[in-house]
Amino acid sequence: MFDFDPMNVTLVTLVGYFEGPGGPNQRHVQIPIAPEVQEELEAMLDVTLLKLGLPQLALQLPQFSPAEKYAGEEPCKLLLSTPYMADLAAVVALQNLPSDTNALQAIDELQYYYAVFTDAQNRNLWAFRRAGTFKGVAKSKLAFINNGLLTMVEGNIFRLDNDFDYLVDAATIYVLRHSGFEFTTNVHGQMLQAAAANATAVAAAVTYLDMTKISAYASKHPRAARLLAAVRSRTDLSQINRGLLEAACQNFGVAVVQNADGTMTPDAGHEYDFLLLVDRRAYTATLIPQQAERYEAASRTRKT
Repeated sequence: MFDFDPMNVTLVTLVGYFEGPGGPNQRHVQIPIAPEVQEELEAMLDVTLLKLGLPQLALQLPQFSPAEKYAGEEPCKLLLSTPYMADLAAVVALQNLPSDTNALQAIDELQYYYAVFTDAQNRNLWAFRRAGTFKGVAKSKLAFINNGLLTMVEGNIFRLDNDFDYLVDAATIYVLRHSGFEFTTNVHGQMLQAAAANATAVAAAVTYLDMTKISAYASKHPRAARLLAAVRSRTDLSQINRGLLEAACQNFGVAVVQNADGTMTPDAGHEYDFLLLVDRRAYTATLIPQQAERYEAASRTRKT
């Protein structure tokens, strides 16, 4: 359920996230805005809501999968409480941010900006946008027509976009543009950090799996970490049949080791392909006699 009333916005706040060269001096700064800018931010929100189909389609939006390959704009959602969203959860929990009228003097350090909308019931909605779109404009020479005269624009330029990359209400993240979403939330780094916890959760659901090797491998390889996060999000792990899994491994050429304690694990070098199988992203095709072909699926969309 979409927990915000966009028809009754009472307050709009703009915040910029700045990061100095090499990463130091990270800061969230409130940027004072005029009423006409507030109106423009609300217009951006309206466009984003329309593209996402909110609030009408909130329940129908598909779940975000970290191993999926998405198009430029492809609406989906995930819970703010998702383990690899800890950085974003910390951002939306920030309060009493400092205000600085000169913040945009450091436009080159602006990584992303976000508007915080408040409705009549005092609920907040955060709307994020990666800064890369307008940073090039800020460095350009700009002019405008003033009573028929082309006049140079002086001072710093902050170019607003047409929409936001994603929205966040009290419990849910609604993603429109995945490139901006993953950049601003540090998905890659968060999944690497969450690999061990995700492996432990999978082992608890599939008790005959030894996830030790996979945990170590995924902690150092982003693609495997994303696959592991996708596997953890599955709701059918406890139903995976050991015999069928072993047969699938044999068919796909994934070597597994049977441990003395009765558990099984992929052999070294086969961790990634093993995760592909468990998350239904590996398949074989034999269309030419005696020539089996193995593939990695870009999507696990199920055809009925």
